[in-house]
Amino acid sequence: MTSAAVSLLLLLACQSETEQPQGHPFRVVPVATGLEHPWAVAFLPGGDMLVTERPGRLLRVGADGRTRPIRGLPPIAARIKGGLLDLVLSPGFADDRLLYFSYTEGAPLAGGRMGYRTAVARAELAGDRLVSVRRIFAMKSFLPTIRGFGSRLAFLPDGDLLVTVG
Repeated sequence: MTSAAVSLLLLLACQSETEQPQGHPFRVVPVATGLEHPWAVAFLPGGDMLVTERPGRLLRVGADGRTRPIRGLPPIAARIKGGLLDLVLSPGFADDRLLYFSYTEGAPLAGGRMGYRTAVARAELAGDRLVSVRRIFAMKSFLPTIRGFGSRLAFLPDGDLLVTVG
């Protein structure tokens, strides 16, 4: 599948058997097309969504499928399997406008090679811009490979943030 063919789809629960495609209890609704390696979706109050694309883009997707870029991301090392990864809204997002995202950082190593590591940042969403962006976690060492990066973020009921790294 080409990157231009990737779509953001929502699976919606169906209320009756007549809505169910081939007997499944859901229906598929395309929301946005033309995305490149979408990784995470976070639903904003009011119905818009934030979508991360692994090449290092954060998009706001409206209910009409239109996308707008969110500016203010830190430098993202988007190569092979690294890039902009997961995204979660803070449990108090409606009041604090904070979101958390994981991504791949790059830095030169001895000998001129590049090294990579997973990091997590916190930022405030102000319109279509991230402000007060602050890295809150990074792997200790930069690795001389870009393979195997992956990450998921989740909040526990007590507000602790869980981070997985590949």
